[in-house]
Amino acid sequence: MIVYLIRHAKAFDRDASAWPDDRRRPLTAAGRRSFARLARRLARAVPTVELLESSRFTRAWQTAKILQEEAGWPEPSRLEGLEEGMAGGDPGALRRSLAAMGDLASVAWVGHEPLLGRLASTLLSGEPDAVPIAFKKGAVLAIEFDPAATRGGGRLRWMLTPGVSARIGKR
Repeated sequence: MIVYLIRHAKAFDRDASAWPDDRRRPLTAAGRRSFARLARRLARAVPTVELLESSRFTRAWQTAKILQEEAGWPEPSRLEGLEEGMAGGDPGALRRSLAAMGDLASVAWVGHEPLLGRLASTLLSGEPDAVPIAFKKGAVLAIEFDPAATRGGGRLRWMLTPGVSARIGKR
């Protein structure tokens, strides 16, 4: 199975007067444009995934919708476990969820830090804090994951950030 972990694109800064409920904070126009460009490039390398799940926080959901619209990936569905990312969440529970999806070839999850970095570390090493990952906003991390593995079981395949995506287009 290939697991694509995607951190939401660039959102507005926290502002309690504009968004009293931080879950409703949206992407910036620049964040949308940058991630749309990345999604179009991503579609060439990953034409589809079998399952696209996201946090329902506005910025993550908007990022998932861009993947649907620009990369042609499936309609996103909500995964509540990705919404716990703001507090670190439970990467072990998410790993167990992936292990239960062993019949799928590809899964994409859109969420937040620090959960995504901790989940990536858990998939790679079995420990949530063993492999520190600088997970930029709008970045996509591809991990080849063996659902039958009892610990770790993952191999890093690649990471694409909006900055790298922009530079690729200039060549």
